[in-house]
Amino acid sequence: MGHSHSAIDRYDTRASDRFWQWQAGVAALEKLLVVTHPIEGFLVSFPSLILQDCPLKTYVLMPQGRSLRYLPPTNANPALPAMTLLPAVWEGMNPFCLLLSPEVNLLLVYRGERGLHFSFAPEEIRAFWQQLRQQLPLTDLHPIDQWLASVEMVPPSYRLVSQFGQWLLDYSQPPATPLTVTAPPIAADISLLQALSHEVRTPLTTINTFIQLLQRQEDLPQRTYQYLQKIGQEIQDQITRFNLLSDAAEIFTRPSSKPPLAFGQTHLTELFTTNLSRWQKQAARRQVKLVLEYPPNLPLVLSDPTSLDQVLTGLVEYYSQTLAPESELQLVVQRAGQHVKLELRSPQYKHRSDLAALGRLLLWHPATGQLSLNFEAAKLLIEAVGAKVIQRRDRQAGEILTLYLPIAKDSG
Repeated sequence: MGHSHSAIDRYDTRASDRFWQWQAGVAALEKLLVVTHPIEGFLVSFPSLILQDCPLKTYVLMPQGRSLRYLPPTNANPALPAMTLLPAVWEGMNPFCLLLSPEVNLLLVYRGERGLHFSFAPEEIRAFWQQLRQQLPLTDLHPIDQWLASVEMVPPSYRLVSQFGQWLLDYSQPPATPLTVTAPPIAADISLLQALSHEVRTPLTTINTFIQLLQRQEDLPQRTYQYLQKIGQEIQDQITRFNLLSDAAEIFTRPSSKPPLAFGQTHLTELFTTNLSRWQKQAARRQVKLVLEYPPNLPLVLSDPTSLDQVLTGLVEYYSQTLAPESELQLVVQRAGQHVKLELRSPQYKHRSDLAALGRLLLWHPATGQLSLNFEAAKLLIEAVGAKVIQRRDRQAGEILTLYLPIAKDSG
């Protein structure tokens, strides 16, 4: 893509302190277009042209009283896109950019003192467009109305959303000063992981202990016992999640010379039999159906059983959060040469689009407040239990995460 352009700082100078967020958003949008490479669609912006050589049909809404001088000079780039200039008379309109295409859809809105807002969520994009059309019933925008009426927008994968968040962070970083010596950026994220794990697990463990004491009372009503059991399971799931965060922090701080976890022989069939019901209930709480497929007589694998259980529990929780309701999550296990292959996949591939990057290691789900490790952090954690990790995308099977566990020598 070519150079981006914006005149928003001249349009709204009251919120210039946060204008760098808009600049980071436009730069991340350019990167997104390079990665997704849409060849058809629309790019609508206000109050100026955003990208100078975008292949999409471009509409620029011009503020009332502005003229063509508000656009970049043609001598800066004579190959300006074929664009439609439209008058915008909506009072109080925030600067925005809307990308619509079969490959990806994105809304950027600059909200002055509140900074940049972005969304990949189809329902929010449609609501924004409906509100815009109510204020600007221009016939020139009918092609976009017709396109939106004929397509079903699908949220991008969590990985693309996470990557976009990372681009925002990257482009928001001030240039490094050669004379300034600072700690690596990831050090702050590790400290955050360690602090979160400690501050959350300690009270949760105390509450769990109280629940177990209450359940031992002889005169406890059956319904109360069931409620306490559900609460206890939810708390235990949270403890497991933050154990994973703590383990990830330990792996990142571990010297390279320090040996990894000691691996023993793990019986996968026994592991699945023990934990399948718990994993299914865990997924069902997020309205996701978990299906496990594995052959009889699986060989023993080299791994730490407790850590492998925690990792698989974390992966089920992670995918349950990121998949849209009513999705199906499949865990397919089979032998592959000298390894046992575990594949996590979702045929529907309906990933939620509201995940936000929190630093370089975490993902945040704003709707639920849940935290989880991003893929790069989770990959290191999975490798620490002796597995090799591959992530790929398939048209029919959706996104596939594959773990390869080595077979124990004495297991045939």
